[in-house]
Amino acid sequence: MILGKDRDAMDATGATAFAANPTLLSEVLVESRQRGRTPGRLRYGLSGGGPVPATLKKAWRDELRLPLVESYGQSELGGFVGLGFPEFEPDQRLGAVGPALPDKEVRIFDADGEEVPIGQVGEVCLRGGFMKGYWGRAEKTEETLRGGWLHTGDAGLVDKEGYVTMRGRFSELISVGKVTWFPRDVEDALCEIPGVLQASVIGLPDKVLGRRPIGCITIAAGTTIDETVVRASLQAKLPRYDLSPLALKVVSEFPMTPTGKISKAQLVEQLSAPRA
Repeated sequence: MILGKDRDAMDATGATAFAANPTLLSEVLVESRQRGRTPGRLRYGLSGGGPVPATLKKAWRDELRLPLVESYGQSELGGFVGLGFPEFEPDQRLGAVGPALPDKEVRIFDADGEEVPIGQVGEVCLRGGFMKGYWGRAEKTEETLRGGWLHTGDAGLVDKEGYVTMRGRFSELISVGKVTWFPRDVEDALCEIPGVLQASVIGLPDKVLGRRPIGCITIAAGTTIDETVVRASLQAKLPRYDLSPLALKVVSEFPMTPTGKISKAQLVEQLSAPRA
């Protein structure tokens, strides 16, 4: 967590940039609200470790008056698929990461390996420099690097200006009945609810639906959540989904990976475990 002494250290050192995962960047926002000011000489934040909700970028822009730059990369390429600019972005671009780096070529392919039209969702693929392969895993290497492209396993799109938007891991998409849910759609909508700090949507096995979606959230201290109001807000924002199967759960904190992402695998384990 960003505690008072950490903020004091940022002020004392005159830090002009702060690189962190979305959880810590959210805590900078909360701490700044409590203090009524931004950290010292800070000029921008830089994200890493996971997708940044558009609401967090908007809050940094409008409340802190600081740009929050999003990065999107993978260990397999040792760099970035896309990277934003340290400048204020309009509302319609807050969900995007940024353009591919100059030394990289990013394309969006369908399941047959064909490039999809601009703005259409498919698998994010890249060439221009990436790993030689996975150690001792020849078949996995061949699958991931087929056709001379690094296949990221991420669902995403590229707009007409070359900005990359990451929609989530294909492995984390949830089949609810006959409809495929993109968890990030619901997560971003949940983060727009006043008092919600972070959100993570997972699917648990269900005999009828295949997967039952669970929307887990953390909330600000002193906040109460009216589930009826939340559901109405979500349905208005996400008319393409039938949200009636969605269960909502407030958690005290999320399990995290070593890189600072919310660990959905651990969250599934926790919610699947039988109650004592």
